[in-house]
Amino acid sequence: MKFSLPHHLRQHRLTATLLASVLFNAPAMAALDDAKAILEVLLKKGVISQKDYDNTLEEWNSKPLDSVPPVQFVQDALGVQAKEVQKAVEYTQKDEKNGSVQSSGFGWVSADGENSIKLTGLVHFDARNINNGLTTSEDKDSASGADNFEVRRARIGINGTLYKNIDFEVLTNLVGSSSNLVHRAYINYNYNKQAQVRVGRFKQPFSLEEQTSANAIDFMERSYGNQIVASQRNGAMVFGEPTKGLTYAVSAYQDGFNELSNTNHIGTLGIGRVTANFAEFSGNTDSVIHLGAAVDKGKYEVVPTTSSDTGVAASTITRATVLSFRTENRGMSNAYRAQIAGDTVTAGYGIAGNNVANVNKNLQGLELALATGPFKFQSEYFNSTFGASSKNYCVDTTTGCTSGSLYSTAFDLKAKAAYYEFFYNLTGESWANSYKSGAFTTVKPKANFSSGPGGGWGAWQLGVRYSTYDVTEPTTFTGRSNVAGAVSTGSTKVNSISGWTSRGENSEKAQTLTLGLNWILNPNSRIMMNYSETYFDRPVTYLTTTTPATLGSTSTEKVLSVRTQLNF
Repeated sequence: MKFSLPHHLRQHRLTATLLASVLFNAPAMAALDDAKAILEVLLKKGVISQKDYDNTLEEWNSKPLDSVPPVQFVQDALGVQAKEVQKAVEYTQKDEKNGSVQSSGFGWVSADGENSIKLTGLVHFDARNINNGLTTSEDKDSASGADNFEVRRARIGINGTLYKNIDFEVLTNLVGSSSNLVHRAYINYNYNKQAQVRVGRFKQPFSLEEQTSANAIDFMERSYGNQIVASQRNGAMVFGEPTKGLTYAVSAYQDGFNELSNTNHIGTLGIGRVTANFAEFSGNTDSVIHLGAAVDKGKYEVVPTTSSDTGVAASTITRATVLSFRTENRGMSNAYRAQIAGDTVTAGYGIAGNNVANVNKNLQGLELALATGPFKFQSEYFNSTFGASSKNYCVDTTTGCTSGSLYSTAFDLKAKAAYYEFFYNLTGESWANSYKSGAFTTVKPKANFSSGPGGGWGAWQLGVRYSTYDVTEPTTFTGRSNVAGAVSTGSTKVNSISGWTSRGENSEKAQTLTLGLNWILNPNSRIMMNYSETYFDRPVTYLTTTTPATLGSTSTEKVLSVRTQLNF
């Protein structure tokens, strides 16, 4: 016996598709009851009216539907071959969430599936205990050695897709010293998945650590090498994955939010990165063999300014930081700092004006990650040079600047950094499941933590990392000098050697050993505990208004920290 849909239903192509989907998903339907269920779905979707529902149910009640196999019924009803019905089923399943709330519950998908929008956010709240043996100081510049609570990150934003091929994201940063709240804001054109184009403010493609989200990094803070990596910057990028396991990215960007002088050049820095996962090439889905290389090269500008916060002679120079390192685990902020002197002159309108200092940057990076099952080894090496130059700084602070008291200075620095880490998922989660497109994402627990009956324990991780930096300074460098410029008394330069001025708080080398224990309750929340010990090559002191010697110096620093993290 052959059956056909009522005429009013045959006019609705979507009706037939939904009907096919429901029948294929439940082949053992008991015809009448399931036919009613189908009609309720169609009524809820707005495909049919209440009158259509009543009339069709009445008609189906009068027919022996139990004797007709679901597949045969669909074929006869639609007048198509089985393969065509299957195509309709697959299409319906692919778009079954269109017009509904996203699976995360924090966004929406349009009825045609081509547009979506999602709310995102994160909060990282830290508690930190620091022990370095230095004498307590009331100067705010010593604050980086204090025990403290800290809202490390607080961000909220939106992302989504327009017309299937245009992605976007706007993410605000609610903490930090920057007056610009835009952390990330970009438009991404993905018409060609192998050659996507992104413009705006986005994460620059350098470093495996940097490409791993702050919500998914193994330790609470990234390594020393990542401190010299450009993170979120304004620019334009082409990137893609030409074949599974191989990624590339090329970006032109600028260092700051806005230009500092009329250089007449756009995107004065450029980055290129390429990665390969050889495990994917061989079809090994439970391992990662990641190799990557990147280069970041170009020039940018900094503005020297004056600080009177400290009593050290070098602090009175108008200066700008070219290179600095803060100890890992958010310890001492002045572990190392190299600065270029500049000028503060009186502009034509009677206000202070500054000339910029120029910096040429050349940074190379190598990446390695080996993972099998729950075990991962990861390492990166960073090699950089910074060439800085500054013109027309004034050394006469008493009588003012004249043509005879204007100087220029320049220097070159080389900085190397590296880290080596081992991480193990104690609860057995595979690292390969969290690797995607040249970076690691959040590890998803096999069983989310729950205190109720049958609840799991989440995922537990244990890791160790050794990290180091090493700065090679100019041959004119003497002692602990690291400010290119001069201080003055009247028109006489004081304590200056070839344009370098003494500054004794820094160490050119340091090594840090960090132990980490992570508890991932679920993919959206995590608790982290880190303990780190840092060893300085040269004893360091605080930047303070007090003579550093009165506070003592230290060759070690110990930091214990805990983070509570939530993201959506």
